[in-house]
Amino acid sequence: MTQNEALSALRTLISAYLDKVADLERNRKFAEGLLGMKGGPADDPCHDRFGAEATALLTDYAASAPASADVAAVLRELFSAAESNRDARCAYWMLLAIQGACLPLIERLDREDAAALCGYYKKLYPRYKRLPVQDLVLRQLQQASK
Repeated sequence: MTQNEALSALRTLISAYLDKVADLERNRKFAEGLLGMKGGPADDPCHDRFGAEATALLTDYAASAPASADVAAVLRELFSAAESNRDARCAYWMLLAIQGACLPLIERLDREDAAALCGYYKKLYPRYKRLPVQDLVLRQLQQASK
């Protein structure tokens, strides 16, 4: 799989997911998901499906032995997806969580690309905004940059 194919597939997957979540929000029934009640966009299986498909895509891309610069471009796209879509409430959290699926790709980075991505990641997700999965990604990027 080439960098362009991976980027295109990732963008298509994220776009379709965001469209589905927006559709769920538009068609939400009154009081669905409120006050801890079941139902609503947050309980839809599309989130699990997106997670599985994104993980499979990133795993397949890592298995294709891409070059470091190509991996860096794909990871930059993945890392920026959540911040670019902060207004998509329930999708935002899945876009953050899916970053954990990139760990096999980080292993394919050379030191320079890992260091550049590490700096980018720190700026994008300062310490006070990071979740445990992001701390893990950052640790892996720091390790790869040594």
